[in-house]
Amino acid sequence: MRVVLRYLLYGLLWSGFDLRQSTADYRTTVTSTSYGRVKGVVVGDGSERLYKYTGIPFAKPPTGELRFKPPQPPEAWNTTLDATTTPPDCPQYIPSELQQILHIRMNLSEDCLYLNVYTPSVADGAMSLPVMVWIYGGAFVGGSSSTYDGSTLARKGVVVVTLNYRIDALGFLSTEDDALPGNYGLLDQISALRWTQKNVGSFGGDPGRVTLFGESAGACSVSLLSVSPLAKGLFHRAIIQSGSLLTPWAVTYPSTSVAPRKLAELIGAKVNCTLEDSTQFVACLRGVKFMDLLDASTEVQEVQPFRMVLLPRIERTFGVIPDLPRKLLALGGFEHIDTIRGFNNNEAVALKQNLSAWMTKDEFKNVIKSKLARFTFRDLDGVVRLFEDVYLGHISDPALTLEQASAALTDFSFAAPTLIEAKMASEISPDRKHYVYDYNYRSSISDLPPWATAQHADEVPFVFGSFALPLWRGVHAPSQEDVRVSEQLMTLWTNFAKTGDPTVTTPAGAVEWRPSSSSQPRMLMINKVSELTGSGRQEAVELYGKLLPLIETSPVGVVVGK
Repeated sequence: MRVVLRYLLYGLLWSGFDLRQSTADYRTTVTSTSYGRVKGVVVGDGSERLYKYTGIPFAKPPTGELRFKPPQPPEAWNTTLDATTTPPDCPQYIPSELQQILHIRMNLSEDCLYLNVYTPSVADGAMSLPVMVWIYGGAFVGGSSSTYDGSTLARKGVVVVTLNYRIDALGFLSTEDDALPGNYGLLDQISALRWTQKNVGSFGGDPGRVTLFGESAGACSVSLLSVSPLAKGLFHRAIIQSGSLLTPWAVTYPSTSVAPRKLAELIGAKVNCTLEDSTQFVACLRGVKFMDLLDASTEVQEVQPFRMVLLPRIERTFGVIPDLPRKLLALGGFEHIDTIRGFNNNEAVALKQNLSAWMTKDEFKNVIKSKLARFTFRDLDGVVRLFEDVYLGHISDPALTLEQASAALTDFSFAAPTLIEAKMASEISPDRKHYVYDYNYRSSISDLPPWATAQHADEVPFVFGSFALPLWRGVHAPSQEDVRVSEQLMTLWTNFAKTGDPTVTTPAGAVEWRPSSSSQPRMLMINKVSELTGSGRQEAVELYGKLLPLIETSPVGVVVGK
């Protein structure tokens, strides 16, 4: 349970936090969209003026007969829509322990397909700003657009859009056929991007300069949409933070030990829906209360070899991911966009929360085995020995063994897939710019062991310049160094959104960031003083390069598609 809580905490699943103050103290503003007029609020004056619109629908409520269907365009409205209140979060299971810790006020509804817009300008013909569309993380089972206040980032001269999408069973349950193909969450993201193309001009944004960015499951989503035929042309740059289409948990692979249809059967059985005929099964599920369905989903997932089991999948019904992600990448994925992609130096250090300050060799093997248990490797012990050879060698010190276990899991789930994706992208699209980073900054509130710097999601509050709950977990204000690193990160990200080149040239903190290529790999080590280095972790890349073909094939060596 503590592993799940840790990932919920560091996956930023604080649903229900109202990030807005009362609108009574704000001026209001009205903007026209293709569906009708929307009322937002105006905050600040002069160069600090910002327009906020929260809770704009980009699709019909996916309720009733629209549950388990692709999102439909919203109905137009005749009156002015109030876009000054926090929209509901998509249904998700939040453990009671976490609710008590964070005093969460939950506001969950299937009517959740809304987005928020933060802009320093409205359409007055004076300017057309680059757009940054954020996809939240949360293991594809949790998250909320309203967790991420885009105000500070927007003041850097961009329009920020944050969107909700269906998650958990409502977003990714599948019977592996046309009755319930899955991928509804990804279809929601695509629908929000289409809305952005059609309407962001009314908020001062340039639909021809859209950067899609996200973290963790959101990063995997960004990466997958970058090679999806359904999303082509909807965005022009991508920032991929701690995730990749090659990550072992980005999609359900053929070697996954529990197939999506079996999961659907197990979940359905808990709510008295029998999976014999898929169409009848889906009709039964549409009559189940969403919290009952989520409770059933959680019960089933918690007893699986690995928590993240309801994922995007390869399917040809909708065609969001019509083939293996690596194949889509090899066929020309990323050829139409520039990218930033990277990872945090110690993504998996949360492992320490479940063990003492040391680890035996047997414990190391058990940790690796548990990580690999989601896949049906023919020779699991042989795969574990590969990890031992790379990460332990002749190490016998239990403290170093713990560090190496954290490194192994960081590399397997984040670093190696990212570096392989970067190399493939630069080979396939040498005319595009592909930047790579390793986030290495230890914040002033870090409670990590001395050997660690940045774990999963540590960079997110710095990207948004948000040093308040829920993003900032500290009991005190950020240090001057925290603020400076945040300014650096926001400038890198927004420079990239504006021009495709993230390099910072201000005298206060110049950072030269040159793109990586297959002939000259480069990686920016982001820290108090950021430095450009060669690409590292070569042994990890080679190991994952051996494992990925095994993950991509079924136990009998046959790749399964639809």
